Amino acid sequence: QVQAEVRALKHQTGLALTGQTYYRLDDGLAIDEDDAVSRYKAKVQVELRWNFLNSSLIHRKGRVHELELQGDIQRLALSKDNVARQVAEHQDYFRAKYDSLLAGILQHRLYNLTLMNEAQMFLLEHGNISSDELLTNINDKAEAERNLMAIAKNYPAANSLSKPSGFVVEIDSLALIDYVRQHHPDLHLLQLQSEMLMQQMHNETYWQRLNISPFVRYSYYFRTDLANSTNVDFGVNFNIPITGEAGKKRVAMDAKRMIIDKEKEEATKKIEENIRAILLDIERLNRVSTAELQRMQDLKRYLQIRSHAYLNRKGGYNIILRTKEYNTYLVCWEKFLSYQYQRDCLLMTLQTYLTDTSIFDFCVGTII
Repeated sequence: QVQAEVRALKHQTGLALTGQTYYRLDDGLAIDEDDAVSRYKAKVQVELRWNFLNSSLIHRKGRVHELELQGDIQRLALSKDNVARQVAEHQDYFRAKYDSLLAGILQHRLYNLTLMNEAQMFLLEHGNISSDELLTNINDKAEAERNLMAIAKNYPAANSLSKPSGFVVEIDSLALIDYVRQHHPDLHLLQLQSEMLMQQMHNETYWQRLNISPFVRYSYYFRTDLANSTNVDFGVNFNIPITGEAGKKRVAMDAKRMIIDKEKEEATKKIEENIRAILLDIERLNRVSTAELQRMQDLKRYLQIRSHAYLNRKGGYNIILRTKEYNTYLVCWEKFLSYQYQRDCLLMTLQTYLTDTSIFDFCVGTII
């Protein structure tokens, strides 16, 4: 589109071919006041005029640059739409990934909770326990069922949960903020608008309203008493407006440009604050993910020790307590996945601040 508009601009020659032809009724009405030499009954006139100040020869470079800036602004708007679509696709992918993992864990925990319910109900019916612990278990089971029902698809139960692992992300915050400062779509748009106004200020001149047009005119006269005659004229047509509008418009554009520059400055501060807040949240999620993973490993060792102890002991196996221990381990799994999912969503939020590069170009992942 820009290339087509530039070609159209370059074909603005400023040339205009005009003409007129008419027939005089004075002779037939006997009221012609011209003498015999100048008297004519019809006339054909053709004129070629060149308004060179309105051609592509004047301020071509500046006008072409203005068209290019307009194209950049439109292109940037499309880039923002594409980024929003890509971010939404990545978020859907992360959601599906963590839903599948969470569903696999929840099914094991629901099985355990169901088993605990049956055991506690049996003990309650025989008067061996109070109903307080059973009510807590029922509430935990209902909450787990709600979480599982919130997952859109049906996923199989996890085959193994004995090797918890994940990763933390370190982000080069200085490089990221510097890149965003230079390429953020909103900031870039304000910069382009400022450049557009600056270019329009340069293009807005008094010469735009001035019309100085050399012309050549050919006239042919059909005369009654004498032979037909022709006439060729050369001249200059000019229109000089007496106005200071161009200067006032430049002042208004400059004021608007200063406002945009101030808006860009404030927007830059706000964006940097938002990014730093997101980076702090990612750092926090890295810490809690590492801590939760360590807690899971500790619980895993604890469960192994308890299993070994039960194997070397006759009788006294407490199925309710044992199931609670496994569920504690599964709850840690759920929290760990939640932290990892929140972290990935924040990474996608950072991606919205970028248009032509990936947030992962600023990241280093470490397996934990």
